[in-house]
Amino acid sequence: MTEVEVSGPPRAAEGSRVPEGGAPVLEGVDAAEGLALLASLVDRVTWLDRSAFLLSAFGPRPSWLSHAAVSPMLPRGAATAGPDARAGDGAAAGPSGRRLAVAFAPEHGDHATAWAAAHGHRLLAPPGGVTALAADKIDALTVFRASGVDVPEHVVIPAEARRPAASYWPSHWERAVLQRRENNLLGRGTWPVGDATELEVALRRQPGRALRLSRMCPGLPLTVSGCVGGDRTVVSAVSHQLVGLPQLGAAWGTHCGNQLLAPEDVAPGLYAAARDAGRRVGETLRGLGYRGVFGLDLLAGDDGDDVLAVEINPRFQTVVSLVQGAERAAGLLPSLGLHILACLLPRLPAGRTTMGPVPRLSQLVVHADRPRFLKSAPLRGRCRIAPDGSLLSESGDAAAHGPLTALGPDEALCWPHAADGRVSPGDELLLMQFSGRTCPLEPRPALGPLARHWVAAATRSLGGPE
Repeated sequence: MTEVEVSGPPRAAEGSRVPEGGAPVLEGVDAAEGLALLASLVDRVTWLDRSAFLLSAFGPRPSWLSHAAVSPMLPRGAATAGPDARAGDGAAAGPSGRRLAVAFAPEHGDHATAWAAAHGHRLLAPPGGVTALAADKIDALTVFRASGVDVPEHVVIPAEARRPAASYWPSHWERAVLQRRENNLLGRGTWPVGDATELEVALRRQPGRALRLSRMCPGLPLTVSGCVGGDRTVVSAVSHQLVGLPQLGAAWGTHCGNQLLAPEDVAPGLYAAARDAGRRVGETLRGLGYRGVFGLDLLAGDDGDDVLAVEINPRFQTVVSLVQGAERAAGLLPSLGLHILACLLPRLPAGRTTMGPVPRLSQLVVHADRPRFLKSAPLRGRCRIAPDGSLLSESGDAAAHGPLTALGPDEALCWPHAADGRVSPGDELLLMQFSGRTCPLEPRPALGPLARHWVAAATRSLGGPE
């Protein structure tokens, strides 16, 4: 076999680790100070996403904050304003530049830019060039190198003039992960490969694309959430990322939820190492002109207190709803507010840190495991499980449920991500949020008993196969 040039992990500088003892758990800006500053800077901010799940976790809704149902995950022609949106009045009175929009994923399609232009809002989003660089699964390697953050061993396979697949497979690898550089919101551009033969088949299915082939590492998948301001990077919560759980009808690389972590939940030093990696990457992005919320996906390394960087998400992530629940409980300005300040101001307000505790918040995303015809949209709001095993909604007004930390042990907050009608395998159906843990802290865990009960109830309520 031809010798393969494998790029190994760049070693972080000696002494760069943050000691676990006494390290902050969350950082941010005081909530009262941040909200007062925002009220002085904006007339209206409209959050653009397919549902208001992340906006709901923000806390009591300021008069200037509203929601419009605008997302690349919604079909063209779907309603472009939610029931609470006050966005259809075009160029309503207000100083220029004070009517703003923030989108979950502004770089995906033209939904956000088109809506903002049509409704006289300024879209607060990072520059397109640095967003594209960070989101690209190959180009992001340059960000990791500049940040001094380790990555798994990898090989870049060119789009053209490829050698035989076996020449790209290092002899000491047991399994690998293949990624398209332009992976999408649903994680459908990521596949496991077991050997060179499987790689050959996968490469034939991806002609004309440069691909990143990485050694598969068994570590716990983590997500660090942060925000890049003009003067510094603020590192918020660390979570256990749930990926590709078949019990949720998901494909191998599909996001399935998150669970917030505290330092004591993981090996000594690991929590601080994850936060340090997030800060390093954020500071590199800051130097490139990036501003706003981002997420960094990591794997716990073999040494227990090491982390390996997997990918950057230069946008909001679903886990930010849980992050905001923790920030709200700690008296910090939620991430959505911090994102707005980072985009508007050259410097963020004075920072605050908290040593914990971290609330045990988690969420699961239920996917369609086969073609289905939904009799009705999934239930919305605070739900319980009825005696017959189906979901029972106690309050359809999910935005009025109170903080996520107020959910009882027999309750979940449900957000439909599908409408009635036909759905295809892999489509997201329902987001369920809990004040408690749903899975063991393992790389690809089985659902716990309570989570299985909830998923079964949700599936029963969604209707049968097509």
